[in-house]
Amino acid sequence: MRKNTSSQSSRKASEVRAERVSNPQGKTSADLPGGPAVSIELIKLGVDTHAGQYTFARMVDHQGPQPTQSMNPQDFLAFLARQKKLAQRVVMVYEAGPYGYSLYRRAVELGVECLVCAPERLSRGRKRVNDKIDARELLSRLDRHLAGNTTALRLVRVPTLEQEMSRRQARERNTYRKERQRWIARGRSLLHTLGISRPGRWWELDRNQQLKQIVVEHYGQTTADQAWVELDHYLEFIHLAAKHLDEATAKLRAAAKEKQAVRLKGIGPLSSELLDREVGDWSRFSNRRQIASYTGLCPGEDSSGDSRISLSIDKHGNPRLRTVLVELAWLLPRYQPDYKRLARWKWVFEPKGKAPPAMKKKAAVALARQLAVDLWRLRTGRAKPEDLGLTLVA
Repeated sequence: MRKNTSSQSSRKASEVRAERVSNPQGKTSADLPGGPAVSIELIKLGVDTHAGQYTFARMVDHQGPQPTQSMNPQDFLAFLARQKKLAQRVVMVYEAGPYGYSLYRRAVELGVECLVCAPERLSRGRKRVNDKIDARELLSRLDRHLAGNTTALRLVRVPTLEQEMSRRQARERNTYRKERQRWIARGRSLLHTLGISRPGRWWELDRNQQLKQIVVEHYGQTTADQAWVELDHYLEFIHLAAKHLDEATAKLRAAAKEKQAVRLKGIGPLSSELLDREVGDWSRFSNRRQIASYTGLCPGEDSSGDSRISLSIDKHGNPRLRTVLVELAWLLPRYQPDYKRLARWKWVFEPKGKAPPAMKKKAAVALARQLAVDLWRLRTGRAKPEDLGLTLVA
């Protein structure tokens, strides 16, 4: 009885076909004079990645796509090594995901050209979606990309390992902040259940004791004790998250001070460090459109024919970078009144002005986008602070 499964048979058959692509006589590379010889010019792979399984489709030179295959991560790496021996050039693409860029780095070590694209719904217009369809679609887009279609893939820049770990430290701080807020919200929810609609800063000692006295007066000591057992449990997590948050913030501030870089007024060392770690390398952007697009603060558009409609920002960028930039934009009218980009919107931020809140938000978003462009100009030496009307910290 045969033990090989259909997928194993398909894989072996496709490897044999790849060996014989440029040998009409049916000789494999091992049969050629002088031992193994590389005869295939290009092998393309579209890979759909998961934790325990990689599903991929392959294309040899200008032939059609071969049947999809599935392997565990270790077997796939061994498969990549074999492909490198078969062809002069091996190119693969996969979507960025929760598993970082370890596959990219392992593939590069094997000599494989690896591309990483932004995740999206690949099977548009279909009611059937699975890993095989996604792998074939990635392969098709890779084929068009290598043929010169620069819009076929939305490629993601892969940071170095040092940049990735540095960025992770900054993001951990945000994780602690969100965790602290989550436990605070759970405490508020409990107090709302007890009829206290505005508990305020309930986790602070004075306010906590005041609220407990109110609950005792309305519901009795037994109910108050039951509620405060739960609130004390929340407080433990709040204090723990606050401790880690303070430690992470102190490390980032210290790292920013060690750089001894020229600092702009209104942009503190923490904000400056968060921006630098999220961007990684400011010089990787070739023009102002690229850095503006990376922030996700560019306006959307829905136009057809004579109809032209401007939408809200597309948010197709780095959300953490976008958050810091918008926070800094609100501080510009106060700390950088001579900033040239602010001249257009200065009337909106006047203390006694009559600009509606929606206009202020629109102005803050526009300033945040322009601030990102000017920070790129400063970091790459394309401009000086005085050229942009920016003031340095004394």
